[in-house]
Amino acid sequence: MAEAPAQTTPPPSPTSSAPAPTEQTPTATQPSTSTPTPTPTQSAPGDGASTDGTSPTDQPSGPPVTEGETTAEPPPEQTRAVAAVTATLNARRDDVPEELKSSVDSLTGMLRAVAAPETTPQDRGAVTESAEALASTLGVIADAGTPGGVRDQLTRLVKQVTAALEAGQEPDVPAEDRSRLFMVSTRTTSALDMIADTDTPQKVRKQLATIVEDLNYAMEHTNGGGETGRTGVTLSASIVYLVDSARPQDGTGSNMAGQESGSGNQRELLNRSEQTGREMRRASEPDSSQEEQSEARGEMRRQTSRMKDEQRKAAADQESTDAPLGDAAEGCANAIFKIVSERRLSNGLKDLTPQSWDSVGVKDFWKASSDEKSMLDIRAFLRNDQNTHAPFVVADLIVSFADFVRVDELNTDIGGRSAAHCKQSAQYLEDRGVIVGDWGDSDDSE
Repeated sequence: MAEAPAQTTPPPSPTSSAPAPTEQTPTATQPSTSTPTPTPTQSAPGDGASTDGTSPTDQPSGPPVTEGETTAEPPPEQTRAVAAVTATLNARRDDVPEELKSSVDSLTGMLRAVAAPETTPQDRGAVTESAEALASTLGVIADAGTPGGVRDQLTRLVKQVTAALEAGQEPDVPAEDRSRLFMVSTRTTSALDMIADTDTPQKVRKQLATIVEDLNYAMEHTNGGGETGRTGVTLSASIVYLVDSARPQDGTGSNMAGQESGSGNQRELLNRSEQTGREMRRASEPDSSQEEQSEARGEMRRQTSRMKDEQRKAAADQESTDAPLGDAAEGCANAIFKIVSERRLSNGLKDLTPQSWDSVGVKDFWKASSDEKSMLDIRAFLRNDQNTHAPFVVADLIVSFADFVRVDELNTDIGGRSAAHCKQSAQYLEDRGVIVGDWGDSDDSE
């Protein structure tokens, strides 16, 4: 199972400027005698990748040698996002039921905390994204047109997710567990719109709400740690599959409109996921005896194994994406940065990272941006609390990922379109003679 990123709550990240690669070709990066002129990352938004996947040469090329500027300031886009979500929550506070005002206060307090420069960008982004989804849900709760049953359901979920986020901010929580808890929270809040959507079948809504509540309860009471916390990553991948399957790739409408309980595969995935969540809750119940918790963990393992079988089926049935190589690699890298621990990432990417990163150490690989078809601009937060970025060759990065993330982890821990992007990136490369671990031509049904 992929581990969640081990991060010590720090934050600054690169500014929006990213150095333009000195060469257009994806062959081995040549030593540079001059410093390249940084180019704003957003000036090349990743649309330079050709749709036919034309990319790296036949073999990976080695580590990049140029890197971008460093800064101790948090990423400006994250600072703006924290301010915007805080403003929305403050505006919602007067409209929500009295029982939710303390949740709103807790969320705004958490946003103030993660705005600190020492928070990792990954943790700051996860808390902000979860708070944004919860703020949107508060708007649904406050809407007089929302059915009473849905309002009650959403109210319970807001309170439970907020409690889980609060648990993750306790100072004695290990950084890796904290990041895992925050990541799982983000995945669960992505389902809130689907739970509130009138097009979602009632049975699906009820089961999905139960999964979100039980999962966050377990993460709260384990602080994201131990076997139960790690199982939370796998269970949250089910939410990714369910949310992705309900939304067309263009992001419009719902694929579940008119269905009574979802498709056959969705029903099985929901059933197995709901059972896994129930056992996670039992295993983390603080009032249970050790014997009861041990029994629940045994059942949790059995249910998790069955749920993984359904996730593999969901992966096999998933629509393939038509993203060009650069965009597919970007989606893959960002998913892996969220799911895989920083310890594994640092070890797995040690042959690719610039020497200056190695000498300091990386605390948080947190964002990839596609600037052109053969390169990704990788943003990282170093152990000296500096944000920086550097270009990485797509082929090198995907091959390295495949060396330490098995394809089954893509199916059962990452899931959804992000996993499909990883496999699509691998296929593009293998079509050009680059071997990409077990990612290429994989049989998802195994």
